[in-house]
Amino acid sequence: MRYYDLQRHWTRRIATHLDDGKLNSVLVRDFNKFTFGRWRQPFTHGQFPREFESCDWWCGHHGPEPRFWLYVKHSACHWLVNFNLRLAQLVEPDRAWRIMTSDEHSTVWDGDQTLFDFNFLALGDRPRSVLQARRQAAAQGRPGDEGLHGRALRQGRLTCQGRPELA
Repeated sequence: MRYYDLQRHWTRRIATHLDDGKLNSVLVRDFNKFTFGRWRQPFTHGQFPREFESCDWWCGHHGPEPRFWLYVKHSACHWLVNFNLRLAQLVEPDRAWRIMTSDEHSTVWDGDQTLFDFNFLALGDRPRSVLQARRQAAAQGRPGDEGLHGRALRQGRLTCQGRPELA
């Protein structure tokens, strides 16, 4: 299991899609639910999730920050996963990208060996930890889905428990 190499592919494969209107509409629609639900602050076009960071996960990093960190917000994976799905589909359209979600984490997976996951890659979590968390949740009878093949996760507003209320 591995992460899609966001740093290596940023300029030639990823950055070329960041002006996509639908991609940005998805980001604003979903992440605004997070920022407004948590702080009553709107998230608008031209802003980045990193601008709302409230955790110091990057403190041990030395040197220039990777450009993909602009799209990372600790504890907001559920509100960024549709953006990640759309971007993965634009960057690697021949892969069968799908959302894999549980109470703890939402990510984009190609159904094989690759995760398209900005948050866990930036936070330094091992790729296998995503699948292990999903398997543990399933074994404990907690909700999750591995079958959202190419479909977006419907998002609701932030709830007191810190996860989306599914619409």
